[in-house]
Amino acid sequence: MADTVDAPKHRIESLDILRGAAIIGVITVHILLGAGRNVDSVSSGFNFAELAYAGLPMFIIISGYLHRTGRSYRWNMEHRVIPLLITLFVSVILLTTIMYGYLLLLGYDLSHYNLIDDMASILFGKCVFQNIGAEGYNAGAVLAPYDISAGFYYLQIIAVGYLIFYAVADRIIDDWRKTAAVIAALVAVTGLYLATINVQLPFSAQLGPMVAAFLLTGALLKSYNIAEYLETGYREIRYWLVLAAAMGIGAVMILYFPTGMRMYNSYFGAYGPWSVLPFYIFAISCGAVLWYIAVLLIRVPIVSDIFKFAGVSSLIFYTQHMFIAKIIAAPFTTLGTDFWITVNSDGQRFALLMTTLIVISLIILALGRLHKSLGEEDIDGNTAGYSHS
Repeated sequence: MADTVDAPKHRIESLDILRGAAIIGVITVHILLGAGRNVDSVSSGFNFAELAYAGLPMFIIISGYLHRTGRSYRWNMEHRVIPLLITLFVSVILLTTIMYGYLLLLGYDLSHYNLIDDMASILFGKCVFQNIGAEGYNAGAVLAPYDISAGFYYLQIIAVGYLIFYAVADRIIDDWRKTAAVIAALVAVTGLYLATINVQLPFSAQLGPMVAAFLLTGALLKSYNIAEYLETGYREIRYWLVLAAAMGIGAVMILYFPTGMRMYNSYFGAYGPWSVLPFYIFAISCGAVLWYIAVLLIRVPIVSDIFKFAGVSSLIFYTQHMFIAKIIAAPFTTLGTDFWITVNSDGQRFALLMTTLIVISLIILALGRLHKSLGEEDIDGNTAGYSHS
């Protein structure tokens, strides 16, 4: 019998912690490496930032893991895709308008920017219909003073990925062979597109097949109750063998097939379009390591509570972090076109990171009190309760 209730009795703690750790990792990369320092300037060798970056595809895999079969395509569009698009449109329009007014009050010269054009650029994608990687192509780059869209491309590509995923998931997920074949085909389609057509599509739709592959991966893991096993199977030898294998493969991928952490530019690594395959392997292996770490953190009360809080409210953290960081930094530094936020030292970057996380947390707590007073239970519809099957 298909599930019809969205609020089960028991949440899967490791998924909340993993989602929270992932969002904090993504924000850390954006602010620490994007505030006055180019991501490409990170030293070569084993780059721990790459491991944190695996949190991005893990967001998508978790979304696939939470998929419930037996629901119509229309239901999934109405309850999953449309709310995601509404979040994107409202966030871009509201936050960009506020940022414009705020910077004008601070004396920034925005005369050469156009509010409507800028919002359209963020909403539908930058460099649309340009050749990906050509000179002047900077799709996804967060450079202008007004731009608060770091990470917004994720909302776009997961919406496109959902369109593919919901069309095929229930038809194949009961057969792992079919699912694996479709995943391989979707990864190959992504590489083939980048190798031949290589044009930036609206909503970064060229990344949709890869996103659908990750969603199917999550749904396949759910069919084997992997989350439940990772939380309870630690007494078995194979449990630790899988972790050792994931660590080994992940280390090899980071050392020899680094991603460059630029998926927003449809860039998956130094081997051109066919880097999509090592990128998929990187995401699965490094993502597995992050998942094991999340399981271990269940037993560390204060730390786990912090990550669970961030995980349950990950959508709010994701959509607001660059907006809040720029709001905080704008009076004390100059927002320009060389870096997202220019600050002068690692200490200042860390202070900006921590202040951003605290401010967003206070906003979430305030919204929570408001919703509670109105009789609501959850302020983040994207993270409704989920449980072991």
